[in-house]
Amino acid sequence: MARAWYPAALLAAFLSVDALACRPAASTAADLGAGEGPAPHEPFVESRRLHPTMLRSAAPSPERLGEPPTPAAAEAVRYPSPAGDLLAWFAKPAGGGPHPVLVYFHGGFALAPSDFALMEPVLAARWAVMTPSWRGENGNPGSLELLFGELDDAIAAIAWAADQPGVDPARIHVLGHSVGGGLAALVSLRPDAKVVDTASVGGLYVPETFVRWAASAGNAKLVRFDPAVRTERELRVLGPHLADMVHPHQAYVGRQDLPFVENAAGLLDAATRMGAPLRIEFVDGDHESSLRVAIAVWLAAHGATP
Repeated sequence: MARAWYPAALLAAFLSVDALACRPAASTAADLGAGEGPAPHEPFVESRRLHPTMLRSAAPSPERLGEPPTPAAAEAVRYPSPAGDLLAWFAKPAGGGPHPVLVYFHGGFALAPSDFALMEPVLAARWAVMTPSWRGENGNPGSLELLFGELDDAIAAIAWAADQPGVDPARIHVLGHSVGGGLAALVSLRPDAKVVDTASVGGLYVPETFVRWAASAGNAKLVRFDPAVRTERELRVLGPHLADMVHPHQAYVGRQDLPFVENAAGLLDAATRMGAPLRIEFVDGDHESSLRVAIAVWLAAHGATP
């Protein structure tokens, strides 16, 4: 589903981002790192501590666009993260409770009213909903780090949601789309994320994604780190860390989202071999149209229908 408030040129760039991200893994020296050899296993959390990202340029998201109008059903809030206080929208059903919570991670590189609109069936099922933005977006402090520091923001958003009155802190769930789906997959690796499970739609990226983005005229501005450094690219995706999963992750992939279908096949095979809690379900649609389908499937799987 196109986010109607994007400028046309910017939307085209985002669509090219998805297309580049989803190509089958290549075996070129540039993609795989000539002469690197097999990487010794480091637990994900320890590897992040030992290998912090090194940004070559620090700047906000190219889609920052300021703070958008707050949807009528939501309250604009600021949640504390390591980058500073960041914008989010929050809503919960009236009365009853405590309510389960879905923290929804938007696609693209800024929070838009259309992201909250996707949550209408979740609210109708009497769930609370939080839609956070990340560092460097929507006028927030910090810089775009592309699936690195944003993970710390995501953990902070989950903690904020769990602390709200009227919600059940033992029933916090995460779902993300596209880049937000990639971030949701990374949450499955964090023991400090107090979630029941995580899920993604079109979010199974691979390390080679960032090599391709950096080489493309339209997407190079998103890659502020050196993608030739193995830890920089591997710490931004789930695949190299399947053994470190501590929360179940349900990945939804559109049957017509063919590059992600190929990514999913390789990850599912690896997860099955090592017994990692990664499940993959194919749904109708392409990268965009599969999102609403997957949300409905996700709600049904969690025993909630509007």
